[in-house]
Amino acid sequence: MSRLLPPVALVAIGCSAGGPPALQEVLPVLPGNLPATVVVVQHMPERFTTLLAARLARICALPVTEIVDGDRVGIRRIGIAPGGRQTLLERHEGGIVFRVRPRGSGERYAPSADLLMASGAALYGRRVLGVLMTGMGDDGVAGLRAIKDRRGRTLVESEETAVVFGMPREAIRAGLADQILPRPALGPEISRLCLG
Repeated sequence: MSRLLPPVALVAIGCSAGGPPALQEVLPVLPGNLPATVVVVQHMPERFTTLLAARLARICALPVTEIVDGDRVGIRRIGIAPGGRQTLLERHEGGIVFRVRPRGSGERYAPSADLLMASGAALYGRRVLGVLMTGMGDDGVAGLRAIKDRRGRTLVESEETAVVFGMPREAIRAGLADQILPRPALGPEISRLCLG
């Protein structure tokens, strides 16, 4: 990575099958003074993401909450996208807020890493980091492409630690991974890119 790249301000993480235990390993590594917002898309039904946020809040140095429509995006927090709906970022009255909307017809994943990452890339450009971890399918591939198009950075979990290698494999096949790392290395690298 070039030293000319600015520190990461937004970390957008996508995961699916095998994601909850993976998140419980990666997110507690992040320090409480992390100068970034971390947003997590975990494929789960409604209400299950509320429980996930509560579980993570007990073990993370950063505050963890389920995202609510209209929440202002602020640093030093982890937001969990609510299950069964779509979470995006939007500029509003001089700041950036989360928008949570119902799942649209034809939208395969809700929440969708693609939609979240693309909206984050449009607002943060080079200061966004996309992370894809264990999961089935191809959600996150279009999102990482949007991040790369805005010259942001990408991390993908390696096959050796991914419980299900579907999402990471599709991103690697598409040539969208700046780095491919085993799960224990993801938290330290996210921290490094945010702290500059």
